[in-house]
Amino acid sequence: MAVSAAYPVESIDNAARILLMLVDRPVLRVADVSAELGVARSTAHRMLTTLQARDLLRQDARTKGYGPGPALARLGIAVMGAVSLRDEARLLLERLAEDTSETAHLLVLEGTEIVFIEGVESQQVIRAGLRTGQRGPAHTSAAGKVLLAELSRDELRRRYPGTRLRGGTEHAVSTRRALEAELEKVRETGYATNREESEPDLYAVAAAVRNQQGMACGALSVSGPSRRADTKLDLLGDAVTAAATELGARLG
Repeated sequence: MAVSAAYPVESIDNAARILLMLVDRPVLRVADVSAELGVARSTAHRMLTTLQARDLLRQDARTKGYGPGPALARLGIAVMGAVSLRDEARLLLERLAEDTSETAHLLVLEGTEIVFIEGVESQQVIRAGLRTGQRGPAHTSAAGKVLLAELSRDELRRRYPGTRLRGGTEHAVSTRRALEAELEKVRETGYATNREESEPDLYAVAAAVRNQQGMACGALSVSGPSRRADTKLDLLGDAVTAAATELGARLG
């Protein structure tokens, strides 16, 4: 039986109102939500952190404000049609694959996993394959690390409550402390690498895609055989960073 809109479920209605606030405000703060919904700040904070836990919102590590999360970006990908992130990314992925001669992917972060959203395969005989629709541990991938680097220390520890990490090859970081140190390096360089950490003989470089409000909504990566990609790290880093910046500018 359909439920009349005259009798909304309050918690769902409040969650919807918070997400709709993003239409006019690219960054939400606890005080804003508290005033808009007429609830206590502690209640507003719980609502925001609940939406954050589902990746519908993401907290900026520097400003502590909340913006669109990767799950919201994926929802947008599904419903935005011709102006979707996926469509915007497609042309850039094609150019990125051509310029680097390696396979290019668009990925988002969900919890402690990365999800391959779109990709363009290299024309090289020996190449990284397309992985559209697949998932993997974020801490073992270049895209995962560059998106984890966007999280605050508290949020990272919420997602990784244990001190040991599982997944990947023997080259992958295996402790939370090692991951935190790796993420500091990512913040300094502006891009992340995967040196045979997710799979043997696979090398990848990734950069975050940020909208004009500075919020990361995904990542672009290029990947290929280690013996080839390792010789052109600077080229790959510059190419993927430039493509990610251009895609972010198109998102508005």
